Amino acid sequence: MTQLGRFQKRIHDAIPITRALGIEVLDYDGRALLVSAPLEPNHNHQGTGFGGSVYSLAVTSAWGLIELAIADMGLKGNVVVQSGSIDYLTPVEGNFYALCRLPAGEVPDRFRKSLARHGKGRLALHADVYCGEPTMEPRGAPVATFQGRFVVQDTVSRPVL
Repeated sequence: MTQLGRFQKRIHDAIPITRALGIEVLDYDGRALLVSAPLEPNHNHQGTGFGGSVYSLAVTSAWGLIELAIADMGLKGNVVVQSGSIDYLTPVEGNFYALCRLPAGEVPDRFRKSLARHGKGRLALHADVYCGEPTMEPRGAPVATFQGRFVVQDTVSRPVL
C-alpha cells in the first residue's frame, strides 16, 4: 500500500465522517496536500455543496498536511484544529476539492523549533476549495477559502531536565 493509501485508511478510521463524506486523499508532494469529495453525498437542499461538508474537506486538507509533514520530519504528534473559519465565495455546483500548502512551501522554522524544544507547536494554514477536476495547479478561482490554526503536541516522551 502506498503512503497515500495508508493515510487514506488512517483518515477514514480515525475520523469516520470523512468516509461518509467520500473524502479521498489524491496527492501529496511534501509541500501541499490535495483531497477531494463528491457533490452527491454532500449537497444541501439547493443541490449545491453543504457548507459543513465544504468546511470539513478544507479542515481535513490542512490537518492532513500537518500530519504528513511532521511524519516527513520523523516525528509523531497529535494534531488538532484550534480555530478555523471559512469564507464561501460562490456555490459549490459539482464535485469539489481542497488544496492546502505549507507557508512558503515548507514547515516554518519557528514551528520546528517549538516542537523540538517544547514538544508543542502551532501552525496557521490556508486551504482553498475548488470545483472541477482536482489538480495541484488550479486555474480558476476558489469557491471557498479556509483559515485555520492547528496545535501539534509531540507524542515522543522527553527526558525531564
